[in-house]
Amino acid sequence: MNEETVRFALFAEVFAALAHPKRLEIIHFLGQEQHSAGELAERTGLSKANLSQHLNVLKARGLVHCEKCGTFCHYRLTSPKVLETCEIVRELILDQMQITSKTQQTALAAVMPIRKSRTP
Repeated sequence: MNEETVRFALFAEVFAALAHPKRLEIIHFLGQEQHSAGELAERTGLSKANLSQHLNVLKARGLVHCEKCGTFCHYRLTSPKVLETCEIVRELILDQMQITSKTQQTALAAVMPIRKSRTP
Protein backbone atom coordinates (compact mmCIF):
# COMPACT_ATOMS: atom_id res chain seq x y z
CA MET A 1 0.00 0.00 0.00
CA ASN A 2 1.50 3.34 -0.97
CA GLU A 3 1.66 6.38 1.28
CA GLU A 4 -1.21 8.18 -0.44
CA THR A 5 -3.52 5.15 -0.10
CA VAL A 6 -2.69 4.93 3.61
CA ARG A 7 -3.39 8.65 4.02
CA PHE A 8 -6.82 8.34 2.37
CA ALA A 9 -7.63 5.29 4.50
CA LEU A 10 -6.82 7.30 7.64
CA PHE A 11 -9.03 10.16 6.40
CA ALA A 12 -11.87 7.68 5.89
CA GLU A 13 -11.43 6.31 9.43
CA VAL A 14 -11.64 9.78 10.96
CA PHE A 15 -14.73 10.65 8.92
CA ALA A 16 -16.28 7.29 9.87
CA ALA A 17 -15.77 8.21 13.53
CA LEU A 18 -17.52 11.53 12.88
CA ALA A 19 -20.37 9.85 11.00
CA HIS A 20 -22.68 9.39 13.99
CA PRO A 21 -24.98 12.11 15.37
CA LYS A 22 -24.24 11.26 19.01
CA ARG A 23 -20.48 11.39 18.45
CA LEU A 24 -20.89 14.80 16.84
CA GLU A 25 -22.94 15.84 19.86
CA ILE A 26 -20.16 14.63 22.18
CA ILE A 27 -17.62 16.63 20.17
CA HIS A 28 -19.88 19.68 20.42
CA PHE A 29 -19.95 19.46 24.22
CA LEU A 30 -16.23 18.76 24.48
CA GLY A 31 -15.57 21.74 22.24
CA GLN A 32 -17.01 23.95 24.98
CA GLU A 33 -15.02 22.40 27.86
CA GLN A 34 -13.81 19.07 29.19
CA HIS A 35 -16.41 16.80 30.80
CA SER A 36 -16.57 13.64 32.84
CA ALA A 37 -18.30 10.58 31.44
CA GLY A 38 -21.23 11.16 33.80
CA GLU A 39 -21.68 14.74 32.58
CA LEU A 40 -21.53 13.64 28.95
CA ALA A 41 -24.04 10.84 29.57
CA GLU A 42 -26.42 13.32 31.17
CA ARG A 43 -26.03 15.93 28.42
CA THR A 44 -26.38 13.46 25.53
CA GLY A 45 -29.04 11.23 27.08
CA LEU A 46 -26.88 8.16 26.46
CA SER A 47 -26.39 5.31 28.92
CA LYS A 48 -22.87 5.17 30.33
CA ALA A 49 -22.24 1.92 28.42
CA ASN A 50 -23.35 3.43 25.10
CA LEU A 51 -21.42 6.63 25.77
CA SER A 52 -18.32 4.57 26.53
CA GLN A 53 -18.58 2.86 23.12
CA HIS A 54 -18.81 6.21 21.34
CA LEU A 55 -15.92 7.65 23.34
CA ASN A 56 -13.80 4.60 22.51
CA VAL A 57 -14.36 5.20 18.79
CA LEU A 58 -13.40 8.86 19.16
CA LYS A 59 -10.33 7.99 21.27
CA ALA A 60 -9.20 5.30 18.82
CA ARG A 61 -9.24 7.86 16.01
CA GLY A 62 -7.28 10.39 18.08
CA LEU A 63 -10.12 12.91 18.33
CA VAL A 64 -10.71 12.72 22.09
CA HIS A 65 -8.30 12.36 25.01
CA CYS A 66 -9.11 10.85 28.40
CA GLU A 67 -7.35 12.07 31.52
CA LYS A 68 -7.83 10.08 34.71
CA CYS A 69 -8.36 12.10 37.85
CA GLY A 70 -8.86 9.75 40.80
CA THR A 71 -11.87 7.58 39.99
CA PHE A 72 -13.10 9.95 37.27
CA CYS A 73 -12.12 10.28 33.65
CA HIS A 74 -12.21 13.72 32.12
CA TYR A 75 -12.56 13.92 28.37
CA ARG A 76 -11.41 16.67 26.07
CA LEU A 77 -10.77 17.16 22.38
CA THR A 78 -7.21 16.41 21.32
CA SER A 79 -7.13 19.56 19.18
CA PRO A 80 -9.33 22.57 18.41
CA LYS A 81 -9.06 21.41 14.79
CA VAL A 82 -11.54 18.63 15.57
CA LEU A 83 -14.24 21.22 16.25
CA GLU A 84 -13.06 23.37 13.31
CA THR A 85 -13.44 20.38 10.98
CA CYS A 86 -17.01 19.81 12.18
CA GLU A 87 -17.75 23.52 11.68
CA ILE A 88 -16.41 23.43 8.10
CA VAL A 89 -18.60 20.42 7.31
CA ARG A 90 -21.61 22.18 8.89
CA GLU A 91 -21.00 25.21 6.67
CA LEU A 92 -20.71 22.95 3.62
CA ILE A 93 -24.06 21.36 4.46
CA LEU A 94 -25.70 24.78 4.91
CA ASP A 95 -24.31 25.89 1.53
CA GLN A 96 -25.67 22.74 -0.10
CA MET A 97 -29.06 23.30 1.51
CA GLN A 98 -29.19 26.83 0.08
CA ILE A 99 -28.22 25.62 -3.40
CA THR A 100 -30.82 22.84 -3.24
CA SER A 101 -33.46 25.26 -2.01
CA LYS A 102 -32.74 27.74 -4.83
CA THR A 103 -32.78 24.94 -7.42
CA GLN A 104 -36.11 23.67 -6.08
CA GLN A 105 -37.59 27.18 -6.09
CA THR A 106 -36.46 27.74 -9.68
CA ALA A 107 -37.89 24.40 -10.81
CA LEU A 108 -41.16 25.05 -9.01
CA ALA A 109 -41.45 28.54 -10.53
CA ALA A 110 -40.99 27.03 -14.01
CA VAL A 111 -43.71 24.43 -13.41
CA MET A 112 -46.17 26.54 -11.43
CA PRO A 113 -46.13 30.19 -12.40
CA ILE A 114 -46.96 32.58 -9.61
CA ARG A 115 -50.51 33.88 -9.88
CA LYS A 116 -50.79 37.56 -10.36
CA SER A 117 -53.60 39.14 -8.47
CA ARG A 118 -56.26 40.69 -10.66
CA THR A 119 -57.08 44.29 -10.15
CA PRO A 120 -60.73 45.25 -10.73
